[in-house]
Amino acid sequence: MAHAVVNEMTASDVGCACIPPSKRLAARRQAFVAAAREVFQKKGFAEATLDDVIALSGGSRQTLYALFGGKQGLFEAIISETCETIFKGLTPEQLAPRSTDEVLKEVGTRYLAIVTSPPCLSLHRLVIAEMPRIPEIAQRFWKLGPGRSRAFLAEFFDRQIERGLLQMPHSRAGAEYFLDMLSGTVRLQCLIGLRQPPTPEEIEEIVQGAVAQFLHGCLVAAAPWPTIAPPRTIS
Repeated sequence: MAHAVVNEMTASDVGCACIPPSKRLAARRQAFVAAAREVFQKKGFAEATLDDVIALSGGSRQTLYALFGGKQGLFEAIISETCETIFKGLTPEQLAPRSTDEVLKEVGTRYLAIVTSPPCLSLHRLVIAEMPRIPEIAQRFWKLGPGRSRAFLAEFFDRQIERGLLQMPHSRAGAEYFLDMLSGTVRLQCLIGLRQPPTPEEIEEIVQGAVAQFLHGCLVAAAPWPTIAPPRTIS
């Protein structure tokens, strides 16, 4: 099947026939994802059709099905690519030797820039709008997006705890607290149209404040951690 997809020629493929097949297929995939973003934003997930995506992207139905399997696969690809942008080039193994504040500043800057970007805000609004009719769309969004971000950060915290550099009762709760400190107010204001996405300078200021408060707290003399129950989270 992969061979058939690579060699399939649509009208828009003719102009790039000299491009290596792997690059041509990657370009076709990106065109489908970009078109799906636009169509979902305009029509909603339920009302959008594959014909809409194909017409906008210039690709073929056979290639779309081979790459994504259908409309849900396109939606999942959009979420996955958004999340991967946050952690691109980063792995828990690579981050483990670095200082905690340095990692949190880098991850925090990427995270806040992505979740307040217009495409991500549109995706968030889409999920909220479609959830009453299609509950599974919210479940997939959480698993592939926010849940994945929290799991990545929790794994980093676990490694820092093992090295004796952090103390926290529950790494997953710590990840949730940190990410919510970063984005809670500013993303909500962006979602409901009260403000524009933050500038790079604003992001830097928000991230630095969140990292400092997360790592050092507010008390002059920090008290021992209280005993708390692990968070109830959706996996």
